[in-house]
Amino acid sequence: MAMVPAGERYRDLRKACAVRGLRLTPQRDVLLQLLGRATGHPTADEMVHRVRCVLPSVSHATVYRNLQELVSAGIISTLNRAGSAVQFEVNREDHHHFVCNACGRVWDVYLQNADLKNLKINRRRSGLSGFRVDRREVQLQGLCADCR
Repeated sequence: MAMVPAGERYRDLRKACAVRGLRLTPQRDVLLQLLGRATGHPTADEMVHRVRCVLPSVSHATVYRNLQELVSAGIISTLNRAGSAVQFEVNREDHHHFVCNACGRVWDVYLQNADLKNLKINRRRSGLSGFRVDRREVQLQGLCADCR
């Protein structure tokens, strides 16, 4: 599956902000441009550094607040892993992740035969009676080519 071009992803992010009523401030616009070009799963600190290369006077708080507003609006999401900083997920395509156990890097993975929408959970055995599942994903773990 081909990656969405950066310009198209940026336009999609801008459109999603407009649909959800988020103002397009100069700081948010730069953040959206950089998220549109992002590969992988950047952390908030990485995004602060990237935004400051364009807008040197922007504060940590401004970038963090904008990232959280984008997450709250459902425009981007987070990838939370124990023991590491929260990473941001910009790829809105249906995909999963491979995590390297040695270096911690994360790659997007597109599975051919994983129909998670029709997944049946044994809620009694799993202790999930009364729970609502909002998100389903597969996380593959192992060693990346560099660490192998």
